[in-house]
Amino acid sequence: MNNIKKLFEQPLQSTRTGAFFNAFPYPTKISPESIAVYIATVTKPNDTVLDVFGGSGSTSIASLLCEYPTEKMIKMANDLNVTPTWGKRDAISYEIGSYGSFAAKTITNRIKADEFKSVVDEYVTEMEKELNPYYETFDEKGNKGIIRYVIWTEYLLCTSCGKEISYFQEGTERNPVKFKKHIKCPFCNQEHLVDDLQFATENYYDELVGEECVRKKREPAWVYGTTGGKNWNRKANIHDIEMVARIEHEQIENDYPKKIIWGDLHRSGYHFGISYLHQFYTKRNYIVMKKLWDKTDEYPEKIRDSLRLLLLSYNSTHCTLMTRVVAKKNAKDFALTGAQSGVLYISKVPVEKNILLGLRRKASPFIEAYRMLEKCTGIVNVHNLSSEKIVEKNNSVDFIFTDPPFGDFIPYAEVNQINELWLPKVTERKNEIIISNAQEKNLEDYQKMLVNVFSEMNRVLKVDSYAAVVFHAAKAQIWTAFENVIADACFQVCFANILDKKQASFKQIVSDGSVQGDPIFLLKDRETKGKTKRTNKKILDQVINDNNEQCDERRLYSLYINECLKEGEQVRYDAKEAYQYIKMAREG
Repeated sequence: MNNIKKLFEQPLQSTRTGAFFNAFPYPTKISPESIAVYIATVTKPNDTVLDVFGGSGSTSIASLLCEYPTEKMIKMANDLNVTPTWGKRDAISYEIGSYGSFAAKTITNRIKADEFKSVVDEYVTEMEKELNPYYETFDEKGNKGIIRYVIWTEYLLCTSCGKEISYFQEGTERNPVKFKKHIKCPFCNQEHLVDDLQFATENYYDELVGEECVRKKREPAWVYGTTGGKNWNRKANIHDIEMVARIEHEQIENDYPKKIIWGDLHRSGYHFGISYLHQFYTKRNYIVMKKLWDKTDEYPEKIRDSLRLLLLSYNSTHCTLMTRVVAKKNAKDFALTGAQSGVLYISKVPVEKNILLGLRRKASPFIEAYRMLEKCTGIVNVHNLSSEKIVEKNNSVDFIFTDPPFGDFIPYAEVNQINELWLPKVTERKNEIIISNAQEKNLEDYQKMLVNVFSEMNRVLKVDSYAAVVFHAAKAQIWTAFENVIADACFQVCFANILDKKQASFKQIVSDGSVQGDPIFLLKDRETKGKTKRTNKKILDQVINDNNEQCDERRLYSLYINECLKEGEQVRYDAKEAYQYIKMAREG
């Protein structure tokens, strides 16, 4: 117990770096090495660890890592002054999402790192011979080269003369780079706010859908390439436009249109004309992705799945129209970056990357991750099922570490469908635990579904064993629901701490009233205790008094949440309300 108490006395760092984080993207992913320190401190070798919201397998990976701790894990344990018992653990994971469960099964399949490296080299080399012609181009001197990436541009309609304006040409600047808020029409010289202009559209025949469709008008604007090992960039020319036009009419074999199921993330602006998966891509990149995917059928199952996870790791982040450029202050050129995590945003200047160039680089963290796990002997069972009813027997699990969905924070099924539509099936959204207008699920529905899961957790957990739960929210009503879930499932909070992600996710950075650090709670089967509780105000006052002036208000809110749940007191302050109270308290 003293070891566990020490574990919860200071925040545990969970960095957004390393092989497992870099191998493939997944919203709100937690560092497996951080989880492993919890597991090895709370459990003993040969114990079984359960995750009822398995995501992409962080807890399963962490369970395996306990057998061969990394230097980072050992350092974390030393910094926390805890003494983990390293050794083999088994893991069970429930994940309703098709992509998450596929990723978890595949990354823990114990394929040999050198074997995977050899296969990737062979696979990419063979596919380059077939697919490089799609990315052939010429530099400004007419020398043949290969495209690295292309910035495309939308066209906007001038409200004064009705002419089409290239957003990239008229709405951006280079050296230093800038996205303009105002745009001057080159035809009539009238100036407009960019946000006031409508986008231009075009009719086209969609070969895959088999009918006339309408989409935003986009064309290549700026090309980045390489010739003889030397990188260059130039304005898009007639060759680039003609090549896009040729590819536009190319037939795609053995394929069918896969419908996008829109929900809370749909925006009528930047999602105009996108109803099917292939419409999230340029035609060139969709064809390349399809040919790469089909080629994996020629490999044995474990290798095939590993190659497919490699493709999916690059897919939604770097292969679609969601890839983008950003303008860094005083930079000479735009900085290339991937899709924003947790959303399906498409900018006015989307980027088309050379997929082949990215795959070799992307393979490196996979190779490292497989190498870290290949000697591990723990058993991992991944269930692509809802955890409202799980198959494990009563009192059969030694420890639970889980990270439930945070209310309406991220619609996982909608976000992940860009990857899931390449797999045999997509997530069954009727069983997704979420607050969603599109799914007609409110706070009450969310709470009821969570109670079912937490009740199952309590049922399968051994007597005197623990469940660690990471939870994040900025709304008091969601914290109230979470507190009710704990009570209704007959759990009590024993300890509370902060899982400190050193770099916040994009969604956490931009969310209004975001919270710094994810509170983590250690739960145990409830024992009735009579004690006088502190009020919300007293709890918040105590948190403010116990922490210095430099402590960020977002962290103070997380600490306040921890104290409320330990006290059994209902959370009554939203993040914004708490921030105002903290400001007033500090100002006297």
